[in-house]
Amino acid sequence: MNARSHAIFPKVNRAGWIDTFRVITTVMAPTVAKGVIIRRPAMERLAERRGFDTSAVKQMQRLKNKYGAAPLLLPIPFRPQLLILDPADVATVLQSSPEPFAAATAEKHAALAHFEPKNVLISSGPRRAKLRPAHEHALATANRLHPYSLHFKSVVDAEFRQVLNGIGFNRPDELDWPAFSQAWYRVIRQIVLGERARNDITLTETLNELRGRANWAFAAPVDQRKLALFHRQVGGYLAEPEKHSLISRLPDGDELAPENQVAQWLFAFDAAGITVMRTLAVLACHVSCWVKAVEEATGADLDRPFTRSCLLEVLRLWPTTPVILRQLTKDIKAGGRIIARGTGVIIFAPFFHRDPALVYANRMEPSIWGRNDALPSAGLVPFSAGPIICPAHNLVPTIASLAVGTFLSAADIVLLQPSLTVGNLPGTLNHFDIRLRLTARRKEK
Repeated sequence: MNARSHAIFPKVNRAGWIDTFRVITTVMAPTVAKGVIIRRPAMERLAERRGFDTSAVKQMQRLKNKYGAAPLLLPIPFRPQLLILDPADVATVLQSSPEPFAAATAEKHAALAHFEPKNVLISSGPRRAKLRPAHEHALATANRLHPYSLHFKSVVDAEFRQVLNGIGFNRPDELDWPAFSQAWYRVIRQIVLGERARNDITLTETLNELRGRANWAFAAPVDQRKLALFHRQVGGYLAEPEKHSLISRLPDGDELAPENQVAQWLFAFDAAGITVMRTLAVLACHVSCWVKAVEEATGADLDRPFTRSCLLEVLRLWPTTPVILRQLTKDIKAGGRIIARGTGVIIFAPFFHRDPALVYANRMEPSIWGRNDALPSAGLVPFSAGPIICPAHNLVPTIASLAVGTFLSAADIVLLQPSLTVGNLPGTLNHFDIRLRLTARRKEK
């Protein structure tokens, strides 16, 4: 036995070839097909229609019933993967990151190299130790509210009130994804880069083109010309950072490769926009949650714990990061088995988030969160958890709750599409096709 091996799991089971193939075809392939870096509308619609996410959870449940709760080794040639099946092991893996469970996996390298090759997520050792504090300072990771929250609220209010004054594309009084997302991108460009970036649609288009290539990861070469163009575009804002922008809180110096760090913020906020749209849809047909969220939205406090809990519930129900990946930096031992360095580790979030044993598996239950944004022991980790939890785990819910609040404080909302049953919410909610009717609320005299 390798003397350098470390005992972390009491036991690891090994899947048969047929079950490994089933995981690849029913869990991994549909997740990748929907778009890991940028969503593919056609595949989101297909996943919703065919129930791919529900089928993936059932497949995972079948594996757990067959093999037990211990991590399951998938003997994929050249790239074995360890599939986590127990919430306790989710907590172990995330608490033991980045050593021996590194976040900088080969898959992440292949995808993120397309637009942020020097980002903290795919850095390790001393490089990660230098980059992580820069992110934590800029994003105010430890603070419930970012120091610039009041300014961010003014940006959010200005943009979405403008949307409220002319909703939808050729559909008066309707809010759809095209109308919402364009306003959302304006908000994010201003929060990240400053007011000068508000109308820089070209920047977002360049990033989205790179993200489209990143969906193919290993299968597509990096477009070095477009990558250089994107970094020049971001660099123009970094050269003169505006007050109250996130980039103004980055340390000076090129050694941090700041364009690479900022690319992650612009990319990741896309998922937050998806969550806002889904949250509005669910609140529109959930009376008890609606009333509480409106009360917060019409109040003066920037911290809106109930709305944040609703957003976290939407992330539990439809995680925008469905798979958390890690990679072993050293051999580990489990029972009589050695799991080799370089083996991948997969945490498939929907399996834990929609566990049939949870009484609230398929309905909204904001009360489970309290003041938390992760419940690792239950496997509920919308922003990951542990030492390398997402550094925006406080900032993103703040911005998202302010966005939800802008709509709720000004309008009544009816969900036109799709039809949702609040007691049995579907496994997939395709945000591209959500349509809401908004009616301006009369102000009391």
